Amino acid sequence: MTTFLERLDIHPDVQSFFKPFLKITCETLIFNQADYFEHAGKDFHRVPITESCWTAGEPDIATDIVICGSAMDAIAWLNLNRHRYQNFDNLSFISAGVVPFHFHAETIQKHKPKSKLHFIFSKDNLGAICDLKLASFIRNKPLKIHYQENRFKISFENKNYAFDWLSLNALEKASRYNFRIRTHKPKNATTYYEQLRNRYPA
Repeated sequence: MTTFLERLDIHPDVQSFFKPFLKITCETLIFNQADYFEHAGKDFHRVPITESCWTAGEPDIATDIVICGSAMDAIAWLNLNRHRYQNFDNLSFISAGVVPFHFHAETIQKHKPKSKLHFIFSKDNLGAICDLKLASFIRNKPLKIHYQENRFKISFENKNYAFDWLSLNALEKASRYNFRIRTHKPKNATTYYEQLRNRYPA
């Protein structure tokens, strides 16, 4: 029987990497760790708001830690970028769910301090807010975000900044503070999972 991951045309090596961290049942996928519960199928995708998180790989030895808003985004991103990594053992993934909390930052801070951090949250304002909030939690650099008069206003390091388009990179350029976190955004969709599903067979 063809599995849901196979129907999504996920590369066998990517399937093998994530297999220990998910459950396949009735052509759906379940990601369940502690209080984190994400469920995906052909016609639905339920992502939690939780202070818990889902992880894949070994973050204590990983050279690259990828933080995302859903486990399905993690699978989709690695499927699209697998050619960049000869050894998946150097990768680890952490899903924070819909909204990142301080707990997620604390979880990330516990792992290998010299690992490269990557954010793959959605390519919209919500994803940008996740980028900014979680980056500020991880680096212990508080910030506040407001939307006023069709502009985003950020209070950071005792200064105020205004942006037409919200992004972590925009704040870094304006403030000259480098969070040392790389953000990735899909080219043709809001999320990497959506980009993957655009090729989903009818």
